[in-house]
Amino acid sequence: MTDDLRRQPSAGRTALLKLAVVAVIAGAALVSACSQPSDSQQPGAQEQQQAAGEQARKEADEKAWADAEKTGTVAAYTAYLQNFGAGAHVSEASQRIVALNEQARKAADEKAWADAEKVGTAAAFTGYVQKFGSGAHVAEARQRLAALDEQARKDADEKAWADAEKAGTAAAYTGYVQKFGSGAHVAEARQRGAALETQGRKEVPSIDIQKTCQAAAGAMVSLMGGTTTEQDVNACLDSEQKARDQIVKDRATYSAADKRQCMRTDVYLPSYVEWLTCLEMERDVRKMERPEQFGAGPWTLPKVRPAINTAGR
Repeated sequence: MTDDLRRQPSAGRTALLKLAVVAVIAGAALVSACSQPSDSQQPGAQEQQQAAGEQARKEADEKAWADAEKTGTVAAYTAYLQNFGAGAHVSEASQRIVALNEQARKAADEKAWADAEKVGTAAAFTGYVQKFGSGAHVAEARQRLAALDEQARKDADEKAWADAEKAGTAAAYTGYVQKFGSGAHVAEARQRGAALETQGRKEVPSIDIQKTCQAAAGAMVSLMGGTTTEQDVNACLDSEQKARDQIVKDRATYSAADKRQCMRTDVYLPSYVEWLTCLEMERDVRKMERPEQFGAGPWTLPKVRPAINTAGR
């Protein structure tokens, strides 16, 4: 009995110890539960948020690209690159911009060439080459320019030759040769000029126009005062040469009597200008002395019916 009583306190202490251990374990569990993060802060939730953000970015990228493709302009693709510099279609957008710019350049090139062909002038083709130095039609434009230059040269050559033939003087043919040294009619111009010079020397007596012009200039100084200038003498020489050329050209229109009367070398200071004036005056007088188209007369007026004369009475 006494022993039983002695054992009872020991059993009570054991029970208390068990209760204390349980309490400690429960407290530790509670503390551990309180220190754990919430469900929204778990690693799985963060990954879900990141995935959702990435998906939204991709969707925005695809929508922006679809809009850019729908518009299909350089400005649209450029805006896509500005907004989505690391988007999925950056490379393609850059390629589209390059392709569109090239297409626009080609279209401008073709339009400029069409305009140049429509105008068809050297200035138009030159303007095309200057604006599109590496255009598709630069070589052809240069060929057209060369052809136009050659045609212009030929046209100028033919016009100069026509003018020389119309003038028909040795000076005119000489001027043609000087201006078009490789022209189409140079050989013929030289032949005609030489023939006219030879024939002119035979038909038109030679005058020392240098002496004549010097004396004329001196006479003008005596009358008007001042000094003789080289310009005055050169102007006189030019007039004398032109008068001689005109006499040679029109020599067939002058009568032999007029030539003998006007072209005299035995007078004081003979002058081609004076000879030409004399020849043209004599020729014009002879034309005036010719009978009219209907003869020298007398003429008879046509009869008129009396009814016409009395119609107004």
